[in-house]
Amino acid sequence: MGAVALLIIFFFGDHGLYQLYNLKQERAHIQGKINELRKEKLTLEGEKTKLKTDYKYIEELAREKYRMAKKGEKVFKVIEKKKKD
Repeated sequence: MGAVALLIIFFFGDHGLYQLYNLKQERAHIQGKINELRKEKLTLEGEKTKLKTDYKYIEELAREKYRMAKKGEKVFKVIEKKKKD
């Protein structure tokens, strides 16, 4: 009976194999998130650099995202018709 209790504690106790398995899974998940965030950080750093140095990129962004135009230009908004079912 003592051996069974010892096995249960070994597998399911606070520092048992089951807990170790769960912690390893959680660590792998967190490491994946860290890798995703590192990639996102690099992307954002590149964007930051472009915004500080690339005038053409800023102009393109202003035109596409904010519908801005140079003096004398006209901006047209294209509205697509919805399809009838």
